[in-house]
Amino acid sequence: MIPSSLALVPLLPERQAALQAIAIVEHAQQHGTRLTRHPYAAAFMKQLSGASRISVQGQNRIRGIYLRPREKRAPLPEWESALDTFLRTAGDVCPLPLPGELATILFPEAAFRRSERAEHAAQKSVSRIVRRERQAEDYRARQLENRICQAEIELAFRTPDTLRSWFTAWSDFVPEHDLKNMIRVWSRRFPSLVGLETLQLYSPDAACDVAWEIQQRVPHISTMQRELNRWLIPNKLQRPSAKNEDKTVSSCETHAIMFLKTKHGALS
Repeated sequence: MIPSSLALVPLLPERQAALQAIAIVEHAQQHGTRLTRHPYAAAFMKQLSGASRISVQGQNRIRGIYLRPREKRAPLPEWESALDTFLRTAGDVCPLPLPGELATILFPEAAFRRSERAEHAAQKSVSRIVRRERQAEDYRARQLENRICQAEIELAFRTPDTLRSWFTAWSDFVPEHDLKNMIRVWSRRFPSLVGLETLQLYSPDAACDVAWEIQQRVPHISTMQRELNRWLIPNKLQRPSAKNEDKTVSSCETHAIMFLKTKHGALS
């Protein structure tokens, strides 16, 4: 050990006595010397005060400890046992009645290790909480994306006549702007919904206003347009026909074809 006179930072007498006591006890253990009941405390007190027996005057020489002779306190054997445990663990364990700041005075490296461990544990706890919140946020985002996709799929099979029930079912689960965008894209499929004011590009109207305007237009849609709307949704299942079976055209298909031809001729 470097003498205090040559040390850059002189050791406190209590710290120097603690380090010397630990070295003496470990050296005695290596050589098989018989030790007393509390060897660390006895060696420490001998290095600090010159007497191996613990006393009030000897303990008062330790910074952080001040005992009055007639004050109610724990018995001296408890102090001796606690001091022995404290020195044996190099400050990792500081049992009562020793003050908690004694480890910072005699073993600052132990206090530093504890603070590092506590900081590391706090960082792990914060990281765990942040990771859990991120996972929950990702889960909510995936759930919202799934709901939007499901609502969009269901909307693809709706006509203007059945839009109201779709909007009522999904208005509480899909964000406002997503509802309006889906209705805007969906409405382009139906010629009967051309010219809606609430579906203009920079219209400030909400999705409920769009659904309300479409609902107001539904009674004015003609029968032919209704038939066309039903044929514009992608839910037509084609039945396999026999090789020699003639293909027949239903009345709905005839009306839809006639309407498309009439509309095409008018546009041309």
